[in-house]
Amino acid sequence: MLKSSPDQKRSIKDIVNTPFKKAMFVIQLISYFLIVGSPFIGGIIGKTLELSNAKIGGLVLGIFILGEVLFYGSLFFLGKEIILIIKDKAKGWFNRRKKD
Repeated sequence: MLKSSPDQKRSIKDIVNTPFKKAMFVIQLISYFLIVGSPFIGGIIGKTLELSNAKIGGLVLGIFILGEVLFYGSLFFLGKEIILIIKDKAKGWFNRRKKD
């Protein structure tokens, strides 16, 4: 496991080092797509199948819940380190850049 020292950079390659963990990482990426895209995916499927608005809403909710289940299920297998990597990356997006 990686140590949580501030000097050490965390890498996904260090964590996703077995075929099973690679599969779990792919599932986690799919879960992001399902969570964020659930309104669009549900809307497209619902309109294609000519469902009522209430059924489309249920379909969107089902896709969102499926994404959440896949997300937390993959986190269970990938462990705490993947959460720390995501947290570090997210902090990098919102930190202000230092002016020289």
